[in-house]
Amino acid sequence: MDNEKVLEEERAKYAELEVLYQNIIDHSTEIENELLENNKKIQMYLDRMRRYLSPQLYEMITGAEVETSISHQRRKLTIFFSDIVGFTTITDSIEPEILSDCLNKYLDVMSSIAIKYGGTIDKFIGDAIMIFFGAPSFENDKAHALNCVKMAIEMRDSLPALDEYWRKSGINHNLTCRIGINTGYVTVGNFGTNERMDYTIIGGPVNVASRLEHVSNAGEILISNATKSLIDEFIDTIPKGEVVVKGVHTPIETFQVIGLKDNQEKKENPFLKFDDQGFLLKPLHFDKLSTNPEERRLMQNALEKALAALK
Repeated sequence: MDNEKVLEEERAKYAELEVLYQNIIDHSTEIENELLENNKKIQMYLDRMRRYLSPQLYEMITGAEVETSISHQRRKLTIFFSDIVGFTTITDSIEPEILSDCLNKYLDVMSSIAIKYGGTIDKFIGDAIMIFFGAPSFENDKAHALNCVKMAIEMRDSLPALDEYWRKSGINHNLTCRIGINTGYVTVGNFGTNERMDYTIIGGPVNVASRLEHVSNAGEILISNATKSLIDEFIDTIPKGEVVVKGVHTPIETFQVIGLKDNQEKKENPFLKFDDQGFLLKPLHFDKLSTNPEERRLMQNALEKALAALK
């Protein structure tokens, strides 16, 4: 009887342990499912946040490497502004849905190019774009300026394909943009309140870049001498005169970007040849639909160099 009683007690303990084990398993599964669901929500929030932040800032915030309080510092940056020429007039004649689709397509292409060259997209203001190089991640001043100008050139050269997309959507506008670039010391960091902050830049060089964008002609990339001095080895430019900027005591010397120098492209321009007496400009045949962006750029490069030589 004693053995049976002991055996019965052991069976009862085993049954209790089995119930406890099953409860633990059930509870663990419930916790695991809850964790999976929370992880999905967190990933969804991160994906949403990624779309509102530049890649550099997103990586620093999610990696806990950036200060999240109101703070800023002085740093030398290269600043970029662009807008679409005549965009305001389009808004009065095009359906909002069509215009929104075409504008989003334009901004999507421009953003992809900016990310490719490491630019920090500060903001979109309608059709206008503000980008800066050198923060939050820093390489060196020359690299920042060169990447910014290369980005601007690729943006300019991507417009013919976008123009075709706009035309097929019903916007017969001849899509062109104006670009201004300047390099200088600005204040960069978190500005705002404890409830709402914006990672951005302020300072005189920002105003200069914006002013250069406003005074540039359709299709032009206008840069300051401060930027030119950093990229002169790699980029062809022509002088465009001086610009007076409110708040800046001396006029700003400006230059128009033509393209990469021949030694950077590793080939000569097929449409233009210089000699001791002058130059030979070969016949150009431009077709808005069939001329590809590279041919268009070489034609523009040849014409602008020839015009600069004549002047």
